[in-house]
Amino acid sequence: MDTITIQYIAIIWIVLALIIFPILLKIPAPYGRHSKKNWGLMIDNKLGWILMESPSFIIFVSLVLLGPKTQSNVVWILFSLWAIHYFNRSFIFPLRTKTQGKKMPVIIMFSAIFFNLINASLNGYWFGFVAPSYPENWITDPRFIIGGLVFLTGFIINQAADKKLISLRKGGQKGYFIPRGGLFNYISCPNFFGEIVEWTGFAIMAWNLPALSFAVWTAANLIPRALDHHKWYKGYFKEEYPKSRKAVIPFVV
Repeated sequence: MDTITIQYIAIIWIVLALIIFPILLKIPAPYGRHSKKNWGLMIDNKLGWILMESPSFIIFVSLVLLGPKTQSNVVWILFSLWAIHYFNRSFIFPLRTKTQGKKMPVIIMFSAIFFNLINASLNGYWFGFVAPSYPENWITDPRFIIGGLVFLTGFIINQAADKKLISLRKGGQKGYFIPRGGLFNYISCPNFFGEIVEWTGFAIMAWNLPALSFAVWTAANLIPRALDHHKWYKGYFKEEYPKSRKAVIPFVV
């Protein structure tokens, strides 16, 4: 496939995200606290997470490393950001979580695998096989600098939120608790907000359609998920849950 073909595929992928977004607003994905047994065969939550997230790491890394293009330092920086995020997300994060005995529907795992196969292949193939070469002075381009700062901000937010959520069950505690402190004072899901900010920053840094498609899909997936979490929190904790909190974007949504 050439550059033009990949760009057209990315545009189609973006349009599909915009079509699916309103559907996800109406149908909560049945895993985690929204898990439902009537969605068929179930799998251990941690194993399912590793299986569904690891293609994003394995495929992207493989395509960039095995592709014929001689990479610039710019691409190696982008490559490193992706690899660090997804190595943590695929292999470290699920082992840190305290969710013993929880399960997810196999159909959800396979739908996530499908998404990650497309997304990682689209971006990995772009960088490894067809992307126009980035000049070395792209590192000083405002888009690269601003995007890098946005990505770093999102990464820090995401990691801090994950740490806070995991700490809620320290000492073997079970059940659900209201997270407090940091951005949790303003939104229910700063972990999702951080990830949306991350990949928006990555898209600005890379300045190409495959990276943009990933940012759009991240928002299309995580905004509905955050709204579902927010609704669940308010229903579960009722009057105890802070009324001023938004779901995923401080002071907005």
